[in-house]
Amino acid sequence: MRLLALSCGYETADFAVFDPLDPRVGTKVHVPYHVYLIDHPKGFVLFDTGAHPSLATDPVVRLGPAAAAFDVHMGPEDGIAERLRSVGVKPGDIAHVVQSHLHYDHAGGIEFLPQASFYVQRRELQFAHWPPVYQRDLYVPADFAHPVHWVELTGKLDLFGDERVVVLPTPGHTPGHQSLLVRLDDETVILGGDMAYSTTKMRDRRLPGIVWSPDELVASWEMVESLEVRYGARLILTHELDLDAVRPAVEPRTDEGARA
Repeated sequence: MRLLALSCGYETADFAVFDPLDPRVGTKVHVPYHVYLIDHPKGFVLFDTGAHPSLATDPVVRLGPAAAAFDVHMGPEDGIAERLRSVGVKPGDIAHVVQSHLHYDHAGGIEFLPQASFYVQRRELQFAHWPPVYQRDLYVPADFAHPVHWVELTGKLDLFGDERVVVLPTPGHTPGHQSLLVRLDDETVILGGDMAYSTTKMRDRRLPGIVWSPDELVASWEMVESLEVRYGARLILTHELDLDAVRPAVEPRTDEGARA
């Protein structure tokens, strides 16, 4: 098995997205967009599909008035189809797509993979179609209003039945956010999506700027940290700014009620 990270552009945002109480609030940072490709013996799996390539040329058409709030930087090579071809994979080769959630920077490439099955938590699909006002600008119906094969999940899923690619519900950022446990030949990786934006902030229990439920988010952090310890896993977050600064999980802190 192989795991490849595909860089699909970035956006410029205030550091408040990572921690509204950080002293660096007011500083602009480049927030990367990443998509992950898993080469499993039974087929390719994609974790997220990135942003729609039209954001590179005319974001207002795609995002409407919300485009003023998102400073997106994408080139013609940053769409999911082009990124897949850059590593020798045709879009038609992708059989399985696991969507961490359906925000515009994660779900914009769905239409370019019409043959794939899309795995999404049922709560996420419902929330995306009827989002509350505080997340309405983050969902673009044109991203997910396609006649693709949706596989609606209501919990954990072992994708191939061999415990090597396992979908994990990690609600908090959104109601139906999910992560992916990937057991490679030489290590175990947890693809955390937007479960957190920064592992350092997560370890310190600092909430990010976009949260649906703080309580469910912290519960998801504790669950994933227990898996990190159990498997000796490496956590990779989609928007991590500094991979060199990533702190590994330690034994869960029972005095703070961490869930082992």
